[in-house]
Amino acid sequence: MKKTINLSILLLSVILYWNCKDNSELKSKITSGIEKDSIIQDSVAKSTKTKLTKYDKKWVEYVDENGQKLSELELYISEFGDTLCWNKKIYKNGVLDFMKSNFYDFQAKRSKDSTIKGRITLHSELDHSIKDPIAERELTVDFVNQLLDSVKVITFKSKNKNYVDFEFKNNNDTIIGLLTEYRRIDLLKNQDSTRLIWSKFPIDSKSKTENVFINVHELDKNKR
Repeated sequence: MKKTINLSILLLSVILYWNCKDNSELKSKITSGIEKDSIIQDSVAKSTKTKLTKYDKKWVEYVDENGQKLSELELYISEFGDTLCWNKKIYKNGVLDFMKSNFYDFQAKRSKDSTIKGRITLHSELDHSIKDPIAERELTVDFVNQLLDSVKVITFKSKNKNYVDFEFKNNNDTIIGLLTEYRRIDLLKNQDSTRLIWSKFPIDSKSKTENVFINVHELDKNKR
């Protein structure tokens, strides 16, 4: 029997209306890994000559009338006044509710020889909202790597884990990257169908950024 594949891209880039809403869209064609790497490499190279949108990145806390924390949102506010949001923390009775939250933890240290080493851990609400079994899961982290006079994209991956470890040398401590999660899910209600989901999160170590991946992956399409 021929197996049906339903493709969906869950970008988790959201419009901010006092909260964050997940956005999904269907794609009929998947860009191959080689094509993707080529596109990103070219875009990063061109970014040194092209003006990118400037963003101010900050966490905003929302509380109820009694001062109890309701949510924390990491906002990217563009120079044009547009607001984007990917990371959200939802609280219930003052306690972080992982079932409704969607964010990553980023840890990195830079040594004297310019080596940046760390780990990024994804806490996804998909772990709780989708009951169908995960057949395959992959996390990919792309970083803009500036070393000496070269600028390129360096990639780290992990399989069937919620974290990725990385280590690379960089000219400075400014980190610009993109976290991508890929899931292949076997649907219980239709055993001949598979669902493919991609989630994308920009990564920035500084509060002011010109993240090239927002432009390359068109993550700025959903704006307030």
